[in-house]
Amino acid sequence: MIAECVGLDIGQTAFKAVRFRRRLTGRESVEYFHQPVPHGGQKHTDPAQRTAMLRNFLWQHGLYGSGEIVTALPCQDVFIRTLSFPFRDASKLAQVVPFEMENLIPMPLEDVTIGSLLLPAREPQEGAAKATGSDVLVSAAPKSKIAEHLGFMASADLNPSAITIDGMALFSVSQFLKEEGAQVPGDMAIIDVGASKTTLCLVHEGRPVLLRTVLWGGNHLTLALAVRHACSFAEAERRKRAMAVQEVDAWLEPVLKELRVSLHAYEGAVHQRLTHCWVSGGGSKLRELSGHMAHQLDLLPVGPRQGFGSSCPRAFSIAFGLAIHPNIVRPRWKSRLAGSGLAIDFKSGTDAASATTDVSKQDRRLALWGGLILAVLGLMDLSVRVMLKDSTVKNLKSGLQAQYEQTFGPGASPGEELDQARYRLSQLEKGLSIVDGRGYNVLAGLAELVKHVPPGVPLKVRDLTIDGTSVHLEGETTTFDAVEKIKQAFAADETFQDVSISDTRVGAGPNQVVFRLTYMVQWP
Repeated sequence: MIAECVGLDIGQTAFKAVRFRRRLTGRESVEYFHQPVPHGGQKHTDPAQRTAMLRNFLWQHGLYGSGEIVTALPCQDVFIRTLSFPFRDASKLAQVVPFEMENLIPMPLEDVTIGSLLLPAREPQEGAAKATGSDVLVSAAPKSKIAEHLGFMASADLNPSAITIDGMALFSVSQFLKEEGAQVPGDMAIIDVGASKTTLCLVHEGRPVLLRTVLWGGNHLTLALAVRHACSFAEAERRKRAMAVQEVDAWLEPVLKELRVSLHAYEGAVHQRLTHCWVSGGGSKLRELSGHMAHQLDLLPVGPRQGFGSSCPRAFSIAFGLAIHPNIVRPRWKSRLAGSGLAIDFKSGTDAASATTDVSKQDRRLALWGGLILAVLGLMDLSVRVMLKDSTVKNLKSGLQAQYEQTFGPGASPGEELDQARYRLSQLEKGLSIVDGRGYNVLAGLAELVKHVPPGVPLKVRDLTIDGTSVHLEGETTTFDAVEKIKQAFAADETFQDVSISDTRVGAGPNQVVFRLTYMVQWP
């Protein structure tokens, strides 16, 4: 039985991998793999080219299928805070932490994946009561960064088992050395100098309390030397390896300034000073860099006595820390060393979110099918109700028809007598309205019409329409002068308004003129 894990550190100038194996007997073996990446040029920064180089690196060293793969996001892509709470209940912390982080990050909670570590409790001082509060290291990684990282891994045919932070990998190295029996200081600054960045991990009382990335690396120093000596980047890199740190101390001041700010800010918050310093990473190969940085930061450099000797994976520190990820390898020190199981895994949070999303999709599908079934049952119930009502109405009609026939005789339909009575009544009302003299009616209109026809002018009424006070008359006379006289006679009377003649034309017979007369009647 062999437990294997491969820590993969993908840098700008090199691909580094560490394969950690533990057999059932407990014997461990560590293998280191390294492939430099040429600096500069578009083809070396193109994602497709880098993917091809990574795939070739993995095939060349047989790392495909060689155990679980663990990778890391840089600290600058992650929001990291240490929060203090007055309680240690894990379930309560899981509920409170996201709301506390919401006010500390410039992104909505739905756009980040949150990971948290409950740090081991501090040892109480003599005579002091045991602390009931807790400190939690909280990290929030944008989901876009995680998706981009997973996409790059997938392009190289990799599916990492865990995704952590490079600063936490440095802390895992110190925990491994402590289990091996080394006197690792409890208060220490771990500084990993890479090609394009420097990663800082502050350890206080054996707990990781601050992770940070300083955007300064060995390439900045190499570029400065290339400008100073007017040489190529490769030549400047060779010169740098041969120089002592005192010759380039002026170019180290930017990173030292940022490190001092981080140290002083943390020490001022906890009112305690850190004691030691460990410098790792590829940039640590610069001669006497560890001692120089420790002196500039007013710290003591660690050495073989603290477990950081020549066998310590200094240049492969991040890759080694990834290869011993506690959630993958289950290190031996997990059961004995307090805090050694501290690990962040954004992949598990992403998988949990994906599982939640899958469950939500399944719930939505079930809800949709349930809604459809309820809709079908509702339609069936409605159709049954309609059929029952139609049947009831038909039965009532049949019964009413039978009773009506008994009363009025066979063949009669209910309601016919009532309709006929209403029709007769309406006809009588129309006849009475002509002769009863109420308002303006046809007889009154004809009387007024006869009164205003000029004497000696023949008028034959073809059609007469009375609509309220509006009268429309179509008639015929003998001449056009007669039409004009009729118009003038009606217009001269104040009872008539808006008198107009239209459609005046010669009729089909001799001495026949057809016209239309329209006027309004105003009764006093």
